[in-house]
Formats: sequence, structure tokens, C-alpha cells
Amino acid sequence: MTRDVPKRIDFFIVGAQKAATTALLQILSRHPRLCCSSPKELHVFDDDSRDWCMPAAIDLSMHFPNCPPDLLWGEATPIYMYWPHSIERLAAYNPGARIIVGLRHPAWRALSHWKMEVIRSRDDMSFSDAIRSLGRARVNPVHRVYSYVERGFYAPQIKRILAHFPRDQVFFYTTEDLFVNESAVVKDLLSFLRVTPDLSLAGESFVVPVDTTGLEIDARDEIIYLSALFAGDIQETMDLTDLDLRSWLDPDYAEGYFHRSLH
Repeated sequence: MTRDVPKRIDFFIVGAQKAATTALLQILSRHPRLCCSSPKELHVFDDDSRDWCMPAAIDLSMHFPNCPPDLLWGEATPIYMYWPHSIERLAAYNPGARIIVGLRHPAWRALSHWKMEVIRSRDDMSFSDAIRSLGRARVNPVHRVYSYVERGFYAPQIKRILAHFPRDQVFFYTTEDLFVNESAVVKDLLSFLRVTPDLSLAGESFVVPVDTTGLEIDARDEIIYLSALFAGDIQETMDLTDLDLRSWLDPDYAEGYFHRSLH
């Protein structure tokens, strides 16, 4: 008698944190052929306490109530692309999974990340200190909270993803494109997931899981500092993803046009 194999999750939004992953999952959840997990972030493959001897046998169906197995199941845990071994575990669980990667200008991503942690009372260090040697010393070598700078070095994380998944199973988008050209990004993403494109899913989708509008600081010097720090990685990320990130290399780049939705 053969043992039933649990249905595996079909697609994962693996990051980056603060790159509109909540909004994107909300969009996808509206499609009749897609079913998204409850809660949004399952934090399975970043769980170092779990026994990883047989990842393919993990049953996550309890997170997909009322989701028929013939639908595509998906979840979004933005730490997966950053946390060590998460991608390897995910590939062992389902090598055929479709991987979705959102990228945001790393300097502005760092600022948004820091604001979130301050609002959550997880950090009381200034942004200036948190992104320099004093703050970065707390990471050693990874950290879930203080990794404001480290998570922004996308190229090594993308290389790890591409080492475990074929390029045609990985979809890259930027927060700018999702905000400005949402219908086009959604159309391409649904085609990537091999379901019927439905442009009615787009529109008014941006949400703020942690509202940081009350925490406004003058971070111009810090943004300039970080932008210079990330310049080489941005160029390498552009080469790896074929995304047009040239605007990120502009020292005057600013996110003002979508601050109303992304903080």
C-alpha cells in the first residue's frame, strides 16, 4: 500500500522584505485558480528547529483550508531569500515550485525596514547608527531584525535562488513597476504561473502591514551613504535579473511617488 503524498505548495513569494509582498499576495488571492495560505507568512523553510531529513514529506495543507488540490497553492514569507538554507530546503520540498522575487531600492528598503522595527519596539538605535558599523555588528552573520543593510545585497541571494531553481521558474519584479505598471506586472506574473491573465485583479492593492507614517526622519545623508554602498550590487543584480535598475544608480533617486502606499 502506497502512502499518500501531501500536496505541495506550488509557488512562493520569497522576498524581499518591504517589497510589496503583502500587496502582491493579495492580488494573487483574487484569482479563481490560485489559493493563498493563511496566514500569509508560514515561516516553514526558515525554521532551523525543524527536522529537515524529509522535506518533501512536509504536509502544509492545514494552512490552505477550503483549497481544492487542483488549484495552485502559494504563500509569501519574505525572509526566505535572505535566511540561510531556506532556499535549499524549499527546493528539496518542491523542486518544481515557482519562485517570485520582489526587489526594492535597497537603501529605501533599509529605511522602511528600520521604521517597521522601531514602530514594533524591536530597535531603538538611530537609523544612522543602525546602518553603520555599530548597528551592523549586531547581525553576526544574519539577524531577523537588524539586517537592514545585509538584506539589501540582493545579488548573492539571487545567485543562491538560481543555483537551486531554473531561471524559467523564477519571476522578478520591482516595487516601482508593481506600483506604476501594476496591470502589466500582474499579467506577466499570471502568465508565469500559467493561469489565465485577469487584469481585473489589479487596482488599489497596496497595503501597509505596519503603518510607519508617524515616524518621519530626514534620512538624506543615510540614503546617499547606502546608495553608494549598494551600487556594485545593484549593477550585478541588474545583470542577474535582466531588470532595468539604472534609476537606482542615480544619486538623486527618490521613492516619493509611492510613499503614500509603501513605508
